[in-house]
Amino acid sequence: MSSAQPIHTSQVHQQNISYYDEIADQYDLLLAREESNKLVRKRVREQLVQAVPSGTVLDFGGGTGLDLGWLSANQYNIIFCEPSAAMREKAIAYNSEDLRQTNIQFLDDAQTDFSSWREQRPFPGTVDAILANFGVLNAIPDINLLFRQLALVTNTGGHCLVVVLDRPLKKMWQWHRRNTINTLLFRQPFVMYIWHNEHRQTVYVHTARAIQQAAAPLFNLQSCAPITGTSFILLHLVKK
Repeated sequence: MSSAQPIHTSQVHQQNISYYDEIADQYDLLLAREESNKLVRKRVREQLVQAVPSGTVLDFGGGTGLDLGWLSANQYNIIFCEPSAAMREKAIAYNSEDLRQTNIQFLDDAQTDFSSWREQRPFPGTVDAILANFGVLNAIPDINLLFRQLALVTNTGGHCLVVVLDRPLKKMWQWHRRNTINTLLFRQPFVMYIWHNEHRQTVYVHTARAIQQAAAPLFNLQSCAPITGTSFILLHLVKK
């Protein structure tokens, strides 16, 4: 893992898609290596089920569909949004071979591009909840745009659960001082690269405060807390 300055947003988007296409076959095993990831999924499941007992959930950045099992078990209508075609194919296969649910809508490549949602809505109507699990926001540089677009497809009073990387300031300072200064002075996310073979993922470490500020015009913050025993924070937002 290394630190770096941001590059053009469209480049980041395509590079991150290529990265996840490359690791799709290994993704489930990579998550399974960390026992703490089970704590993340358990905490998110409990909080979402309590806040939204029924309705339609947008699984935003759903990966290989590892949340589809418990979402289906709770009888949600699910809209699955994953820009990596290889990851999405894994989720579709998981549903076809194991879950066999008819209440899951898989968005295609064009529909997963949230930046175009104002011009072209990805699906009719709005959702009761959005789930962005396991650092989805850490692949997105412009979270101000993200929350404006998410608000378009969320009911008033709808819930948004966001799980993001927790990186203490001291550790970020040790990794890369200039990036940490940009984070503090210019409210820019701390930027890192993760490599897999020749494919690079750009990771944006947004502070909980920055996320709250980006969401504030359209979402109220209900809670924000570290997930004990993990390297993640869970933010719970409610659409105004």
